[in-house]
Amino acid sequence: RVHEGIRLKNHPEHTQKFYYDEQLVRGARVNRFMYVRYTSAFIFFLNLSWFVLLLSVGSWGSVAPLFNALTAGIALVECMVGVARDYEQLKYAGKLYLVSIVLTALVAVFTLVMGREMFFPFLTLPVYGAAFCLISIAAELLVLRRLKKMRDHTDKRYARYAKVSAEASNIS
Repeated sequence: RVHEGIRLKNHPEHTQKFYYDEQLVRGARVNRFMYVRYTSAFIFFLNLSWFVLLLSVGSWGSVAPLFNALTAGIALVECMVGVARDYEQLKYAGKLYLVSIVLTALVAVFTLVMGREMFFPFLTLPVYGAAFCLISIAAELLVLRRLKKMRDHTDKRYARYAKVSAEASNIS
C-alpha cells in the first residue's frame, strides 16, 4: 500500500505543476463568469428587497419581483455549476432573463397606466416605479449581452481562458 502511494505521487497528475495549471484554468473560467455573477447578484437583491416591501403591504404584485429574484438566483447557481463543470453556456438563465424583461416591462407599463398602488405603493409617483423597472431591465439586458458574447467566444476574457487551457493541456 505504501509503495502504491509513492507510485501515485510520482504520477504526472499529482505534481505541483498539475494542480497549479488546474487552478489557472479554473481562475480563468471564473473570470469569464464574474460579470454575470455580480450583475445577477445585484438583480437578485434588488428584486428581493422589492419583494419584501410588497409583501409587507400585502400586495399581490409581489409575484413579479419574486419571479425576477428567482431568475437571478437560478443564474447564480448556473454560474457556479458552469465554473465547476466547465460549461460555457447557461442553460436556463438566458431564457428566464428574457421572460423577466418582458414581465418587468409589463410592470412598468401597468405602473404608468394604473398607478403606483399595485407594484410601488411605497413611492410617491408612478414615474419612479417605471424608472426602477428600466434600471432592472437595463441590468438584465447587460447580462444577456454578456451571455451572448460568452457563447460566441467574443468576450474579453476568452483569449486568456483559451491560452491557459491550451497551456495546461499541453503540459499534462
